[in-house]
Amino acid sequence: MNFSITRRGDYGLIAVLYLAREDSGALSQIHEIATNCNLPEPFLAQIMRLLVRAGLVKSKKGVGGGFALARDPKEISFLDVLEALEGPVAVNRCQSPVEACEHKGNCSMEFVWKRTQDALVQVLGETKIADAMCTGCFPFVINGEPHEKHASVRASTS
Repeated sequence: MNFSITRRGDYGLIAVLYLAREDSGALSQIHEIATNCNLPEPFLAQIMRLLVRAGLVKSKKGVGGGFALARDPKEISFLDVLEALEGPVAVNRCQSPVEACEHKGNCSMEFVWKRTQDALVQVLGETKIADAMCTGCFPFVINGEPHEKHASVRASTS
């Protein structure tokens, strides 16, 4: 079993990063996000609904509507986004709160998976969307043009 982020999680993180580049309160339409991030619009619409339901993104319907972050990018973690889209993050069945492993509590490898799980959740929880904002990097470069609204935060967290 390979641990991997699904396309839903990956696309969700990309969309949230795209929204983070906007000025506070500015709305982006689904078509704009999909086009600029090269994401499939129907799937992105499903993802955005889940992010709205989780309170990470806000939406406004109608003319002039769109999506914006519901909270500051410094307050939204990668873990927040992934769990909103995929449910609890787990490296394998024995660390999953929703799946049962018949060997739980009696497995020689469980301590390794527990340490791995703890490290993964810690990194994803500590890493905020603002940490990944990088002028000149995807999705902050749209059609070859960098968005200069945000300075690179990544260098200060390394």
